[in-house]
Amino acid sequence: MANCNTNPKGEFMQDANFTVKNNKTEEGNSVKGNLGKANRKGMRRSALKFGKKGLALALALMSLSMSTAFTASASPKEEELLVFSEEGAIISQEDQSTTLFSDDVLVGDTVSRSQQIVDYATQYIGRPYRYGGVSLLHGSDCSGFLMGIFGHFGIGLPHSSAEIGTLGTNVGSLANAIPGDVLAYAGHVGIYLGNGRMLSALNSRSGVTIESATYKPIKSIRRFV
Repeated sequence: MANCNTNPKGEFMQDANFTVKNNKTEEGNSVKGNLGKANRKGMRRSALKFGKKGLALALALMSLSMSTAFTASASPKEEELLVFSEEGAIISQEDQSTTLFSDDVLVGDTVSRSQQIVDYATQYIGRPYRYGGVSLLHGSDCSGFLMGIFGHFGIGLPHSSAEIGTLGTNVGSLANAIPGDVLAYAGHVGIYLGNGRMLSALNSRSGVTIESATYKPIKSIRRFV
């Protein structure tokens, strides 16, 4: 009488079947465990990879933000260098200048240079007149006085009122004259001060003095600056 306990083949088969089932169960658990570990490692790698990308993206955005902020802060300084002309054209402040015209004669920067001549000449008011003299301090005649004044600014003039009256640029009428121009008369020259006044080494009685620009007829008005 055979049963599972006494039948060797059956016992062996039962044991074998049981062993196979157990092996399958153990292998299944092992595979599942290995898959779980693999999944967890993959998730960690994905998270790490995503974290690195996220960090790189954050750094890129921060760099872009800083660059934009720097450009925005720098732009006002660049805009300060721009000036708009009346026609709407953009010009540089370095190119911007103030110019004045008097009967088509450009007198922009010339005005300041001419004023320097006037300022320098007026400090000698009261100095003596000396015929043939060329000293601003110790005495000069009219042409000698102009030689000293204009010579101080590197402009050479002859010791002759007649010659001075033919040199430089002809200004025309007194209405076109500016301070620093030379007024030439018959036998005399002086420096125009503006407002109808003239400075010159007039004579031995007056010395270097201010006189009306029309104290006698003007022959010509010359400009040297």
